[in-house]
Amino acid sequence: MVQVTGRYIPREDVAELLRAGATYRQVRAELSVCSGLIAATRRAYGIPVPKSNTGGRLTLAERPVIVARVEAMLLSGATYSQINQVVGISNPTVKRIREELGIPPASPLPPSLTVDEALDRHLRPAEDGHARWGGPMAGRMPQLFTGGLRMNARHVMFERHHGRPPVGYVLTVCTEPACIAGAHNADAVMRGTAPPGARP
Repeated sequence: MVQVTGRYIPREDVAELLRAGATYRQVRAELSVCSGLIAATRRAYGIPVPKSNTGGRLTLAERPVIVARVEAMLLSGATYSQINQVVGISNPTVKRIREELGIPPASPLPPSLTVDEALDRHLRPAEDGHARWGGPMAGRMPQLFTGGLRMNARHVMFERHHGRPPVGYVLTVCTEPACIAGAHNADAVMRGTAPPGARP
């Protein structure tokens, strides 16, 4: 029986890839999961870290292909986060490749979308009303860019579902840790942790 501890729920499909020798980067690219979930799965299933692990560095065989993909995406205006999701490399690696190729940095914010356009582009509905975010991230915070502003996509989803802005932190209250569906998130008021004067 798999021991479940911490915030991530171990997954069998992640365990299968790890047993087959996949790196964290390869698992992230294949299954669109975060490193925390991969590490939790590895620990829960008792899968050792391979001795041949390169620590996430590109091998000589991978590098030309990866560099070509990153170059094409940078020139088409893709953000670091979009490249990270498609190619499976870290933002510092994308930056290093961009600097090596002499490609100037893009503007700090991606092209502006309406809230509806951003949600249509990045929201990934799933079974049982769950929803995952496939767009830009700031750490673990899903980012929505609209009208030149950066917003927390989890807050947007909460407000759309509950008809009011959230008070305090918005936390997932369902079985999917990364779910941002409005109905599956609760703010401080709903959790009973808001100060009396902060209620809507």
